[in-house]
Amino acid sequence: MFLSSDDEAASASVATLVNRLGFAPIELGKLGEGGLLVQARGNTWGQLIFQDLAKFD
Repeated sequence: MFLSSDDEAASASVATLVNRLGFAPIELGKLGEGGLLVQARGNTWGQLIFQDLAKFD
């Protein structure tokens, strides 16, 4: 799961949670550096590289 944050302590906490949930945290750096990739899922090309793990009706 991609993570991006300007707060290193918050990012570490979220990475721990992501790991406990069974996912692999991938830290992309600060919001200005990795934030766009974290939000890429909303772009038209982003849907090509992400797969939904759950579907909602």
